[in-house]
Amino acid sequence: MNDKQWEEYMEEVKSKLPVNQQLKDELRQSLIKQRGRRGFRYWKPVSLVSALLAVVIFSMVWLGSPSVQKIEASSLHFNQSFSLLEQLGEEISSGIAEYKGVIYVPMQEKGLYKYDHKSYSKLIDGNITFTRVSPDGTKLVYVQDGSLYLFYIKNNSSELLLEKASADEPLSAPAWSEAGTHILFARAGEVAEISLKAKTVNPIAEGAYPAYLDGRKKVIFERDGQIIERVLSSGNEQVRTSGKYPAVSPDGSYIAFIQTDEAAQMEDVWIADSDWQTRKQVSRNQMSDAWDRKTGEMIEGKQQPKYTFEEPVWSSDSDRLMLYKVFHTNVVWKKLTQFSVSEKPASPEEVVAGSIEALIYRDEDFAHSFFSYDPGYLKGTSPRQVGYRILRSGMENGKRYVDAETYLSYQDPYYQIDTTRYLLSETDRGYLIDEMVEISSQAVQLSAEGVELITDDGAGEKLFALPSIPSEEGWNNGEVHSLVYMTETRTLYFTMDRKQGDRYKLMLFKYERDSGKFEELIELGAEQHSSLMIADPGQTYIAVEMEVNGRNDVVVYDAEKRSLTTMSEHVLGEQPLELHTRFWKEGELTYYAAMDNRDVFFRYKPMSK
Repeated sequence: MNDKQWEEYMEEVKSKLPVNQQLKDELRQSLIKQRGRRGFRYWKPVSLVSALLAVVIFSMVWLGSPSVQKIEASSLHFNQSFSLLEQLGEEISSGIAEYKGVIYVPMQEKGLYKYDHKSYSKLIDGNITFTRVSPDGTKLVYVQDGSLYLFYIKNNSSELLLEKASADEPLSAPAWSEAGTHILFARAGEVAEISLKAKTVNPIAEGAYPAYLDGRKKVIFERDGQIIERVLSSGNEQVRTSGKYPAVSPDGSYIAFIQTDEAAQMEDVWIADSDWQTRKQVSRNQMSDAWDRKTGEMIEGKQQPKYTFEEPVWSSDSDRLMLYKVFHTNVVWKKLTQFSVSEKPASPEEVVAGSIEALIYRDEDFAHSFFSYDPGYLKGTSPRQVGYRILRSGMENGKRYVDAETYLSYQDPYYQIDTTRYLLSETDRGYLIDEMVEISSQAVQLSAEGVELITDDGAGEKLFALPSIPSEEGWNNGEVHSLVYMTETRTLYFTMDRKQGDRYKLMLFKYERDSGKFEELIELGAEQHSSLMIADPGQTYIAVEMEVNGRNDVVVYDAEKRSLTTMSEHVLGEQPLELHTRFWKEGELTYYAAMDNRDVFFRYKPMSK
């Protein structure tokens, strides 16, 4: 190791040293007090640091690191989970990165965006295709027009790190070292490394999509359909497996990669231990109808893999894996997919809840991942799934079951409640749904007679006549627009407009089926109608889609405070074109905003008390 490499290594070691601030302050005060004493001798700062480093290096080399118990990859469980960044339509981002809940989204020709559960804002303009976050979360390295740049998050400023040599040699796939002192990247079929301090570039090997492994001792990358591990000090290389897109988890425990089943020519996502002792398949690709990419026509009698995969990236806490699924039909399009990583498999209740949530999010492919068979088309349109409630679970004839209510609605005054029994079995992939059995179905709807409840046998029960709805002096009752029926309390919520000359106002009502009493809850605004309404299971909050100031918006009613909150006022950063509800879960509302370049999901948790 030459002097320059030793200096860089020492910088990396120093950056990893834990700092005990209390001890540091006590030592400083002790030195100050004793400097005035006759005969006191103290080390120079350089000598003190050198001694400390010597102790640390001795401990690291001879004593080894403290033993940390790690779960083997083969024992992990992977559950596809909804990402709030997921699109309702085609995904247009690439090379995303995450740090402590904040996702950085590069979009070609549009720029780099920052996203969390409350805001979506542009950081940088330009043609940005890839980004990664430094280990301490303070900087981004990103690719713009084939060159590498650094972005300082606190100062909101950028600087050129390394310019591409030519248009034919763009730089790509940068990856940070554990200490944040070096960055790997690929260029013209070669993996190279740049030192942030010296700005020197060192070629490493032929390959692409690199990542550091075991600190900076090793580098892993893809080359000719194989995943290669290279020891930097010796240059020794080892082929670990076939595959592409190796991605090392931030805690250094696992490597995600894409591998092709040669027999079926079908890609899937895998995770291996960083020492390659065990591995496990994450995704479950399948065959689907084949398409002619030139003509865009389906090829009768032939099949192809349903999708391919691109660019896996870990969350900063190493408990989620995000990547792109690419669909090859009459057009090629992709979607962002997220897998949660857990030591325990999902429970039967969580599996059923996940399948319904996938339908609420309008993701048919995601919903099918919870089934052991092809359940056919599940996603409703008019009405569509807007909520659910797990009723009970247990064993039936030696088989697990979960009973759940699913709620369906749409912009017309209609609300449907389907009760279903889900039968599940335990597999090597965890619990999967084997069968769905309908228990009952009922719907609340508007008729010429008023609002009525229709049961699955076709019988109808009038809940109330329209003239029985309380009126207000000087105003005429208009039409009923949105309905929500809560089976547990036999309570109906609905909206109705009132008119006075050319003026309108939209009212929210509550009707108790057992007592037959109405309650006028609140005026929602000076609008004529609402389009969709959903209530949280605890009936503390109700979200209503309606027009506000000429834009489709979401208004949330708080039953305890008897107050309203407009969701567009809570969206920070880019201003939405319109907003829509999605569903309530544990008192938290998921809704989405249509931006100029994508649909962005947000979460809102009201604080009643």
